[in-house]
Amino acid sequence: MASSGSFSGSIHSGHYVLRVDWTQTKNVSANTSTITAKAYLVNDWSLSINGRSDNKVTIDGTAQTYASPTISSTGTHLLGTVTQTVNHASDGSKSLTMSAVFYIRATLSGTYYESITASANITLDSIARASTVSASNVVMGSATTIAISRASSSFTHALTYAFGNTTGTIATKTTATSVSWTPPLTLANQIPKAVTGTCTITCTTYNGNTSIGSKTCTLTLSVPASVKPTITSLTAARVDGDVPSAWGIYVQTKSKATLTINGAAGSYGSTISSYSITGGGYTSTASSFTTGFLNTSGTVTFTATVTDSRGRVSAAATVSISVVAYSPPSFSSYLSQRCLSNGTVNEDGTYIRGQVSYSYASCSSKNTITRATYYKKASDTAWTNASAAFSSGTAFTFGGGKISTETSYDIKYTLTDAFTTIAIQDIVSTAAVVMDFKRGGKGVAVGKVSEVDNAFEVAEDWDVRVYGKLLKDYIQSFIKTMYPVGSIYMSVNATNPSTYFGGTWVAWGAGRVPVGINTADGNFNTVEKTGGAATVALTAAQMPAHTHGAGTLAAASAGVHTHNLKNQKAAWGVDGAGNRVMVDATSGYTALTNKATASAGAHTHTLSGATASTGSGSAHSNLQPYIVCYMWKRTA
Repeated sequence: MASSGSFSGSIHSGHYVLRVDWTQTKNVSANTSTITAKAYLVNDWSLSINGRSDNKVTIDGTAQTYASPTISSTGTHLLGTVTQTVNHASDGSKSLTMSAVFYIRATLSGTYYESITASANITLDSIARASTVSASNVVMGSATTIAISRASSSFTHALTYAFGNTTGTIATKTTATSVSWTPPLTLANQIPKAVTGTCTITCTTYNGNTSIGSKTCTLTLSVPASVKPTITSLTAARVDGDVPSAWGIYVQTKSKATLTINGAAGSYGSTISSYSITGGGYTSTASSFTTGFLNTSGTVTFTATVTDSRGRVSAAATVSISVVAYSPPSFSSYLSQRCLSNGTVNEDGTYIRGQVSYSYASCSSKNTITRATYYKKASDTAWTNASAAFSSGTAFTFGGGKISTETSYDIKYTLTDAFTTIAIQDIVSTAAVVMDFKRGGKGVAVGKVSEVDNAFEVAEDWDVRVYGKLLKDYIQSFIKTMYPVGSIYMSVNATNPSTYFGGTWVAWGAGRVPVGINTADGNFNTVEKTGGAATVALTAAQMPAHTHGAGTLAAASAGVHTHNLKNQKAAWGVDGAGNRVMVDATSGYTALTNKATASAGAHTHTLSGATASTGSGSAHSNLQPYIVCYMWKRTA
């Protein structure tokens, strides 16, 4: 490459030389060079010729004539000067051919010479063009360095960015070769469903006020991990059910809770795609749901998160509720005996001395217990209210002297709290005798008065042995075999099974359906593991494949354009029938038939509006067909 040079040609053994000296003058803004060529005749032998007007210099294919002067001596003679502006390639390079002709038209030493020529292939100095640019990937809100590889120290540069549908200016006509840029967090709005996106940096190069070109580079912008959805709060509201609302408390196995996620919002353009609420043995994917009955007491904490369209999960929001322990009333012991009016135990007494021990859940002193005592002859069906309340562990007397010594009596004690009534029954035998035969000789009793025909009776306080074991122990042993600790008992009667079988029984499985264990299934691989939900809101992935109506969608204009016929030129003419037709002017005025049009360029249409909406996102019932009963679990 060069900005000046010289080339030559000669005749007559080099005694007559045509020399061309050239120089390059650059126009950076226009990306052109002006070439000045001067033609000289250098002769060391004498010559005498008149001036010539048809001499030529050809630069990059363009020929120009020049007029030469009269020459009558030896030496170096300027024949003429020409200038020519040439265009450089887009990268600033330029190669060209230059030639010159001098019409000497002289006879030298007996030989005629028409002309002297000279030519050369020349590569000009390149003109500096648009600078290159590069940048490193960066997290939005953090700085990255944009490096400019400047083609000329006199150039300035403007830096702009494009990300999604937004653009902006980074620097204007800077002379720096290194520019710090912090992509604003607001750019995250452009990628609501992604955590990274491609940003294009454009570097426009200026020579003075003239733009001489642009170069681009790309970098990846990442959304910071701190940009994630948020939840204002998770709130819990009591669903009282059978619990008196005035209590203002959650009660174990009697209360439910409605959990609601409040103020769930995406961040920088993202939207909420899913919800999660867990706690108290329940899980839901709805933004609000109501638990089943709360089966545990104490502090129960619920946790909520939301996931946005970027797949980012919010910080957890929690709410804790206090659940007061509750279990149905239960009897721990009971004893009913004949007595005198003063409560002294007497086998021939006409009163009954009762002593009952029991317990119940006070529910923070909100729950109260009502106690009642009933009695009837064993042969009767109707109960008599003794109108005798009792306290746990304290003996009391009832019957009013009306308890016949010749009859056995069924005794019933009941406990009633805000939710449940339980009862136990006892038997008070007749007056005590060693043996008695029923009047008429059809019944016999030991330790009591005979009351029933065709029966053998034994007084309650007498022991009967079977295979050397007390009958009552034998029966208890049998019951323990039927209902060992861990057994489940179901009934439509609210009476605690301890009344019938002894042992300790607690209410179990409130609001839940038992499922057989399956160690191969993670849902059912642990005894007493809970799961499931009464209502479920389907996620998008769980919905059946479906379509949407067009709704309000409409295509926007993509710009007005035309199409030309694919022929060189056409004109209006008249066919044989006198009809005015388009004819091809280059093909003998033949009428044009089914001529294709030329392409007007690819284009696109932008859709506006929205598809028709369908669905509400509401939760649906997830309950299987069911029937309700009491369930108890033996714990001791």
